[in-house]
Amino acid sequence: MSGAPARSELSQELLGFQRALQCCRSQRELHFALVNDAFALLQYDQAVLATASFTGSAQVTAVSGLAEIDVNAPFAQWFAQLALWVATQPGAVIAIAPDQLPSDLAVRGAEWVPAHALACKLTGPDGAPAGLLWFARNARFEPAEIAMAEWLTETAGFAAWGWRARAPAVATRIKQAFAGRRAWYWAIACVVSIAFPVRLSVLAPAEVTPLNPTPITAPADGVVQRVWVEPNQRVKSGDVLVTLDDTVTRNRLLVAKKSLEIALAELQRATGKAFADDQSKSELQILDARAKEKAAEVTYLGELLQRIRIAAPREGIAIFADPLDWLGKPVQTGERIMLLSDPAAVELTLYVPADDAIQLETGAAVRMFLNVSPLSSLEATVTQTSYEAVQTAESTLAYVLKAKLDAATPPRIGLKGTAKIYAGYVPLGYYIMRKPIAWLRRAAGL
Repeated sequence: MSGAPARSELSQELLGFQRALQCCRSQRELHFALVNDAFALLQYDQAVLATASFTGSAQVTAVSGLAEIDVNAPFAQWFAQLALWVATQPGAVIAIAPDQLPSDLAVRGAEWVPAHALACKLTGPDGAPAGLLWFARNARFEPAEIAMAEWLTETAGFAAWGWRARAPAVATRIKQAFAGRRAWYWAIACVVSIAFPVRLSVLAPAEVTPLNPTPITAPADGVVQRVWVEPNQRVKSGDVLVTLDDTVTRNRLLVAKKSLEIALAELQRATGKAFADDQSKSELQILDARAKEKAAEVTYLGELLQRIRIAAPREGIAIFADPLDWLGKPVQTGERIMLLSDPAAVELTLYVPADDAIQLETGAAVRMFLNVSPLSSLEATVTQTSYEAVQTAESTLAYVLKAKLDAATPPRIGLKGTAKIYAGYVPLGYYIMRKPIAWLRRAAGL
């Protein structure tokens, strides 16, 4: 009578293990269940599962009590060799003692070899190997437990085969694809696909820039006293944009006027004495030239003082970063302070990295994706290409291209994004191998 409850309890454990395998939703869950949920059937100290890798060698995929496995760990490497040896032994469930292992495996894995182990070869209904399930402990496995392991091996092998049949390994798919006449079909398809023409393209950072802007430059050396406009502010022709500090110019003008008065006085004095003094008469020409020189300097400084207030030569928007960056900053003659541009006249400036450069000609098609609107694109056409690479703000070399936008409503100046530039058609094989070949050439120094 005492055996009935025991058999009932054992049946519940067997069904529970089978139910756990059936509830697995992925191969990873199945592997975890095989090494952990089998403890109710076999009281083991450690369970390890090894499956076939892509290259056909064994690989540890699950260990009881561990969530992640490092396949490069010494134990994993040793167990992979052990699995290959077990595959050559007869029988589906093998009881292994340390003295039964080959000498090289016993020596290398001395710290991992248990006193007793059960090696269970998992196979599917078609007889194809599905993996190796390893149970280890210090106590010897009883005949009843070995019989239990045989049932467990069949159940686990069927579950592993089911998942592999549902999602075959890559190597299996390749073998199936290239089996028999399919190999010729695949070879022909590969040759045709390599020669299939595709359009060569390259991605490059891009920016919306003004078309034919007017630079606002410093008319003379000086210091910026005030900036009267804000960035992107619309201005009219004649509006004051920037005022320079006029202290130096105004003082130079006062000194020049005094020098002119002195020169005129000396000329007048020499003119009065020229009637009686021959020496004064000979100095008249020199003093007259000096007076004209001082008069020209006064005229120049007067015009320069009027130009201290820099006005807009036309209507447009002021393009610069921040007024505070210019306040109190010394500028030299001709130094650009800002740009004045028509907001409706814009173009694209593209920076093609030197390493990704392709043969680009005027008229090439461009598709621009702005960062502010990545789901829509702008169409453009290349109008200008640079013949040499220049250094960008990121300290990289790039070829600068200009492109004309085809959009009815031009985007705001200063917007940035990524542009795809199209070139001619090339074979698919060249399109795929272009960068690897270039990298190999640089690496080999060719």
